[in-house]
Amino acid sequence: MFEALSVLYHALQESRLMFRERAALEQHQHKVLAQQLPWVAVHSPATAERFRRAGLPLSRWRELPPTSKAEMMADFDTLNTEGLHLADVLRVARQAESTRNFSPTLSGKRGPVAVGLSTGTSGTQGVFVTMAAERLAWAGVVLRHLLPDWPAGLLRTPPHRIAFLLRADNSLYRSVGSRRLHFHFLDILRPLPELAAELSAYQPTLLVGPPSVLRSLLEAGASAQPERVVSVAEVLEPDDEAALRAGFGPVVQVYQATEGLLGLPCPHGKLHLNEAHVHFDFEPLGGGYVRPIVTDLRRRTQPIIRHRLDDVLLLAQGCTCGLAARRIVSLAGRQDDALLLPNLQGNEITIWPDFLRGAMSQVVGLREYRVEQTGPRELRLPLEPLTLDTLQAAQEQVRVALSRQKVRIDELTLLVGPLLPAPAGVKQRRVSRSYKPKRSQADA
Repeated sequence: MFEALSVLYHALQESRLMFRERAALEQHQHKVLAQQLPWVAVHSPATAERFRRAGLPLSRWRELPPTSKAEMMADFDTLNTEGLHLADVLRVARQAESTRNFSPTLSGKRGPVAVGLSTGTSGTQGVFVTMAAERLAWAGVVLRHLLPDWPAGLLRTPPHRIAFLLRADNSLYRSVGSRRLHFHFLDILRPLPELAAELSAYQPTLLVGPPSVLRSLLEAGASAQPERVVSVAEVLEPDDEAALRAGFGPVVQVYQATEGLLGLPCPHGKLHLNEAHVHFDFEPLGGGYVRPIVTDLRRRTQPIIRHRLDDVLLLAQGCTCGLAARRIVSLAGRQDDALLLPNLQGNEITIWPDFLRGAMSQVVGLREYRVEQTGPRELRLPLEPLTLDTLQAAQEQVRVALSRQKVRIDELTLLVGPLLPAPAGVKQRRVSRSYKPKRSQADA
């Protein structure tokens, strides 16, 4: 009961943090960080050492050199504030993944700590650890932004039924379930026909999951009419959004990573940065694209201070909803997934995943695909279905898209073949780069 009330409290508080004036939002960030940074510096030796090495006082935190996920993992034992060891966290998290029992926790200085693993799509699998208070606050924020008919939905009869299609369960969902909110976890590692049947029987009012999994469930015969579909864990591409909207209902997306809850939908369904809880700086990448450097305003078990993400974003100021938080026009992909190809002068240039996804969406009859750079001048294009028409159209669309970006396409090799099913639970990446040059723009 206490946990449900705590979630409700945070959801109600969130309404006060949906700022409509940019100055008020930035003043809020400054106020919260003035309390957060001194606490973290005292309780996180790794954070204090970063400031000492940089020769900076806490007040100049925005000048702190950014850290990466690999560095966070290397410093984990002295970064976290609960006295946890990475080896123990990995042991418990991997055991949970293996047994599909996600309830075990570790004992921290202030109480039980829940652990989890990221999918490791960036090449470095990360861990995340949270105290109960942090998880309850997270649930309140998410509830406020995702419940279709807030706040009246808390009083509806029958209550909301929320289905989570995820790789890993979380005891939080069970603990905050009540007479007003029913949570149901569907393990995406199970066979699709079983999941489709269970989803159809449950008939959720709110459906949450990766878009590739949700679309596969539609094709496996799932039948449900949720009031809202929430896309998580993967980039929501236009073709998937259209299919999910037609098959299930209205679609919004959430932007979340190991580093925190980074983006939430506004009342008009547009994705905004979660700037009431995360501070964002940006590194320009050219063409309007930026790479975020994030600082979590409240997270303390595993502090996130000036952490560089691998994601590539397109942003815009202003939205019809009137919120001050910046709007995400596009989650263009990960910087490590950007293709590195020769231009007409023979210089290596960056091609963002957005361009290839847009091109492949024009191929009539194409259900699924991958574009993978496997060499300096080699692209693999697995297609489903693989027919003469999809083969020719895919090759043409890729060549046209790359020609518009001034790529020297006469030197490219396109290897087209059938697309094999991805292992269950693996995050979808339609455009990727396995080729690693000795030195590239992505490393600069």
